[in-house]
Amino acid sequence: MMTGQSELAVQQIRAMVEGIPLVFVKEHAAIAESFGGLPYEVLIRFGRWDDILAATDHPDFMPLTRAIRFAARGIALAAKGNVAGAKLEQQAYLAAVPLVPAEQNAGPDTRQAILPVVTPMLAGEILYREGRRDEGLAKLREAVKAEDALGYSEPPDWILPARHSLGAALMQERRFAEAEQVYRDDLARLPENGWSLLGLAQSLHRQGKEEEAAAIDARFQKIWSKADVQIKSSCLCQPGI
Repeated sequence: MMTGQSELAVQQIRAMVEGIPLVFVKEHAAIAESFGGLPYEVLIRFGRWDDILAATDHPDFMPLTRAIRFAARGIALAAKGNVAGAKLEQQAYLAAVPLVPAEQNAGPDTRQAILPVVTPMLAGEILYREGRRDEGLAKLREAVKAEDALGYSEPPDWILPARHSLGAALMQERRFAEAEQVYRDDLARLPENGWSLLGLAQSLHRQGKEEEAAAIDARFQKIWSKADVQIKSSCLCQPGI
């Protein structure tokens, strides 16, 4: 995911989830079913909006997966410019959240830690595209704070860094210095990830810091050498500038 290898990432995450028998998921839902939502995070990562919208619903014994599917659909519709549709998915997501048991595991964290990342991220994407940009940015910052509070896990329990969405939105707002700090903070957490390297290079370039921007861009090109997608933004939810 962090080196832009979309086909490999989607293939592997789907193979992992499909390799867990549904009967096992049903019998051990408090632990096993949290894996079901991971493919949606990968699909969001690579902007595969139509794949998200084409995905069918999940059984009732997979409440966390069902909630994440609704959130992914909301983000996908917002990215496609369908704010009204995104809001309907947001309502479905919010209705699904109370159905997820409080003790539901997602790695070392429970749903009470994971969903506080998802809820403001979804709200932020919708608010931003609705034109309520400051409110949207505030929600994305809330998602970042909740993500930072998650317990350590490798890979992380939430594999879609909220800073990538926040940084992309700040770049759209031409708040380049703020975006620069967001990307630096993300690289401190996830060293050499391509999405934040691109964002950092862009933010430096826009501030006229050409020498440093060139050095960061060279690091990005190295990391992205095996990528099968080209990006103009740290989140494909934003077109880039």
